Amino acid sequence: MGWECWLNAEIYDRFVRERGVYRWLNAHLVELARLHGARRVLDLGCGTGATTRSCLALLGPEATIVGVDASAAMIEVARANEIDPRASYLVCDAAAVDQVTEGPFDRVVCNAAFWQFPDSAPVFDSISRVASTGARLVFDVPASQVVGESHRLHPFQVCLALEIEQATGHPFQRRAAVVDPDHLEQQASSTGWELVEVHRLAYQGHQGELVDLMTIPAMSDSLMPGLPPDQRREVVRRAAEAVDRSEPIHSPWVYFVLERRAR
Repeated sequence: MGWECWLNAEIYDRFVRERGVYRWLNAHLVELARLHGARRVLDLGCGTGATTRSCLALLGPEATIVGVDASAAMIEVARANEIDPRASYLVCDAAAVDQVTEGPFDRVVCNAAFWQFPDSAPVFDSISRVASTGARLVFDVPASQVVGESHRLHPFQVCLALEIEQATGHPFQRRAAVVDPDHLEQQASSTGWELVEVHRLAYQGHQGELVDLMTIPAMSDSLMPGLPPDQRREVVRRAAEAVDRSEPIHSPWVYFVLERRAR
């Protein structure tokens, strides 16, 4: 069950609305994007529209924003949620944005999705084709997915790994960091983007949010591929019972800010 599933989109949308982490991520994202005065914004990997709504709160009455996501189910939920005529949504792979919409965009934002793209090089290339000179691109990545950044596992994550091992009979393989800042900067530069700022911020939440995050089918599926949905839910339930949901957590994130150079 991947991101294209309707049930996944609905559960994801409820999590985004009811838990604080996405509001926190979006608040910093739109601040770094400097949206005041922006005319046209591209929301890359927009999901069910939470980041789009955060942008709309700061955009002027004549500004517009286009949200794109590869999942048709996520886009349909975003459209159902949205009544603001300044926003529109398109089903599109991040590396093919230039094929479905025209520029110029003077801001590009991407919340909690960039590191999930299979290859960032074609994404940089695609958005560079629709971005204006001086356009600002901002995306965030959990520190656990950035090479060289420090982070630690929380008790629920440890318990979940142990339960996955028990359910599968195989050692749990931790995800390796997929974003190498040096490599990313080289890819960006080759397509006309210049890395101008890097910000390190930490979300202060509680373990219950980590538990609830794993109720999103696509999230648990990525950690337990091959296990049927009911078994994945049981694994999460057992791990959750072993921890204190109210225990505080410290989750570091890295924000990358880039600007489009003159062609």
